[in-house]
Amino acid sequence: MSLSEDRRMHWGTGRVYHALLASFFLLIALQAFADPTGGLFVRLGWACLMVTCIVAGASTRRLLVVGLTLGIPAVGLLFVPGQASSIAAGSLSIATLVFICAVILRRIFNHPDVSMATVSASLVVYMALGVVWSQAYSMVERLVPGSFTGLTGTDAVLVQRDLFYYSYVTLATLGYGDINPVSPVARSLAITEAIVGQLYLVVLVAGLVGMRLAVRQSRSVR
Repeated sequence: MSLSEDRRMHWGTGRVYHALLASFFLLIALQAFADPTGGLFVRLGWACLMVTCIVAGASTRRLLVVGLTLGIPAVGLLFVPGQASSIAAGSLSIATLVFICAVILRRIFNHPDVSMATVSASLVVYMALGVVWSQAYSMVERLVPGSFTGLTGTDAVLVQRDLFYYSYVTLATLGYGDINPVSPVARSLAITEAIVGQLYLVVLVAGLVGMRLAVRQSRSVR
């Protein structure tokens, strides 16, 4: 890889990763404004996240087409009322985030020189895990009401807000106990998220350290 290509990875797409990471934190902050009147701010936050995901994954025409195919319908369905549209939007959001995570992880391991772009990209994947599982929890609750106890209301916006919070609590293995999964599917998802979250951190740290050492060793040999 040439020096110009390496810089383009770290400074060009790096800005996109920083923006994408900021979009996740914006979405978390907007959860405080979720209410039964419609949660417009939260929907706008979701739309911002989906658009940034599309931009982050659009390094080639093929990836751009995949991102647009998944992300644009997900954004549109966010503003369509009804359970069916909510489930469809959740499914497409999960597909979009899984797609962008695969793209980002491939880029990380194809560029062994660890930089701020690499760190931001790695954190983006971790943040995306929480969002993916929050969408999965919400879909389970919609399909099987009562799958979770401790929710503050039955309105779709409040359920989404509570399960968004529960997802990140589970991902970080905090286990506050104010919201609990009671259905078999919900419990299986919670167990899987806790395991994946911890394994990702372990593999991420080991991988970044290994990549950093390999680059230093190759430079010292030269």
